[in-house]
Amino acid sequence: MFTGPLLHFQVIEMRNIPTDLLRTFLAVIDLKSHTRAAEQLGRTQPAISLQMKKLQELLDVSLFVKDAPTQPTESGELVATYARQMIALNDEMVLRLSKREGKGKIRLGIPNDYADHFLPRLIPRLKESGHDFTFEVVCDLSHNLLQGLRNGVFDIVVAMTPDGPAEGAFMTWKEPLTWVGDVNDALATKHGEQMRIVCYPEGCLYRRAMLTALQREGRGYELVYTSPSLAGLEAAVGSGFGNSVLARRIVPTKLKMPDADLNLPRLADVVVGIYLSADKRRSPVAESFAAYFADAFLAE
Repeated sequence: MFTGPLLHFQVIEMRNIPTDLLRTFLAVIDLKSHTRAAEQLGRTQPAISLQMKKLQELLDVSLFVKDAPTQPTESGELVATYARQMIALNDEMVLRLSKREGKGKIRLGIPNDYADHFLPRLIPRLKESGHDFTFEVVCDLSHNLLQGLRNGVFDIVVAMTPDGPAEGAFMTWKEPLTWVGDVNDALATKHGEQMRIVCYPEGCLYRRAMLTALQREGRGYELVYTSPSLAGLEAAVGSGFGNSVLARRIVPTKLKMPDADLNLPRLADVVVGIYLSADKRRSPVAESFAAYFADAFLAE
């Protein structure tokens, strides 16, 4: 007869956690806003809240501090750590399996400045992961890229829109704009002098936002340099030839952003989106790469 101590075992029910809930959770804490997370993921704010409620029910923990709805609790921090690893492994698996199909060519359309800023960061990550995709990259104005996507020219497009996302966005977010250029030239506009403007060609949303802001406040300006190249704009602005507008987080390090107290015209945000072709003939790795690309934008 057994007379030793009784051993008690607790059976833990294993639950599967959908990666889309984890992606949403990371978007909320990284962007510090349910609204911005909804905009970025192409969902409504109530849908984001329902996803967070479902995730907390599945995990049976509180993920957010009670009086700070986007600040993770200690349990939330732990979940975030595992979530980043799980999403990275998920995307890695899908990309590797897609690569085995032998159709690894991706036709990517992207604005010039986004290509210069993000592709040098993204391509080495893909190389280190063992991916051997081939890329056909075209840089152009956003409205041209979206038209090309509709015409089947691209598998994936990164594009800006002025008032909201275009149809079929995979992920969207708002991008704040900022003035860049010589501070002294910016100060001159306070005294009624015309601001010297350096910009992309007509059709660029930076140009539209900049000129709209100046016209709204009745400030004079002169277009002194137009170029389709970010390198050309950077050279002109960096040499003090004029001022321009760019997305705040991709301003080249060599360019200066005027101080807020200069009272320059306020700039409207633009909406940036990642779009996938609806064409059934698109590359089978496109959706997986879009998710990988989206994570790179989110982590920036």
